[in-house]
Amino acid sequence: MKILVYGCGVIGSYLTHVLCRAGNDVTVCAKGKTKKKLEKYGLRIKHKLQKTNTVDYPKVIEKTDENERYDIVFSIMQGQQQTALLPDLTKVNAPLFVLVGNNLRTAETEREFHRLAGDDKTILFGFQGTGGVREKTYSVCVRFGASRLTVGGLHSEPTEKQKATLKKAFSGTKYGLVFIDDMEGWLYCHAAFILPIVYISYAYNCDLRTAPRQAIDLLLKAAEEGYALIKKSGIKIRPVGDETYFKSKPKMAAMKLAMLGIAKTTLGELVATDHCRNAVNEMEYLDCEFNKLREKSGNFPMPNWDRLRAAMPDWESVHAKYDN
Repeated sequence: MKILVYGCGVIGSYLTHVLCRAGNDVTVCAKGKTKKKLEKYGLRIKHKLQKTNTVDYPKVIEKTDENERYDIVFSIMQGQQQTALLPDLTKVNAPLFVLVGNNLRTAETEREFHRLAGDDKTILFGFQGTGGVREKTYSVCVRFGASRLTVGGLHSEPTEKQKATLKKAFSGTKYGLVFIDDMEGWLYCHAAFILPIVYISYAYNCDLRTAPRQAIDLLLKAAEEGYALIKKSGIKIRPVGDETYFKSKPKMAAMKLAMLGIAKTTLGELVATDHCRNAVNEMEYLDCEFNKLREKSGNFPMPNWDRLRAAMPDWESVHAKYDN
């Protein structure tokens, strides 16, 4: 299949790697230092947990040709970056577009996409559960197994034709596809869980090893409040029934142990704090968008959430500390 990829950061690099290994004709649209790095070194990834290194050589272009047709376009970027890319993205000659990453403006993004592209093109939203950090000539990727893409429409599951297209793109790999019928809900639920981690990370100078056990307890209570806000706002909880997780003592105990284990090891850096250091704009965007949802609900009571949020510095201070 002929596939175009925008965004070759840590997450985009791994997705591109899998698409290349599946035997697709993959082109990456990149500019500046990223373009030069890909052209000089190839797409180099150090797979941290698997203890392997890979190199792929996708085609690299700086600008797309509207006459060039692709089967799928993947755009792997932060939510606020996706919005800015839409005027260029919608000009690409392709029937299916998958926007991958944290995005709490999915409804607005879909409206703007169709305003620019018309109704002949399809937009789906996705999320890939990988972490890591970018180095000078390669990316470090942290993933469990082959990873997977959770993907779906704003309020609908992909059609059978779209599912078949996506499955074909990843055929021959162990990469998973999870189809969801409401990605707006899924992405809000994801944000409800990760924002408390963000707040703790900044509160403890992006060193979770120094965070006390009580902070992990507070994190899980805050996440539960986030889910309650989502449900009250009329947004669907996805995966279905996910909010009941917080009512199960065995599951909560297991989650607490897992979170403590991650926090006290280098995994905490690779899956959480490194991203907080390097993506302050994205974290602020998620915080702002989630707070807008809360304001619409009449400032829904979230005492544990507020306690965590108040423990971190203000965003101006966070930017001053971590922005390059």
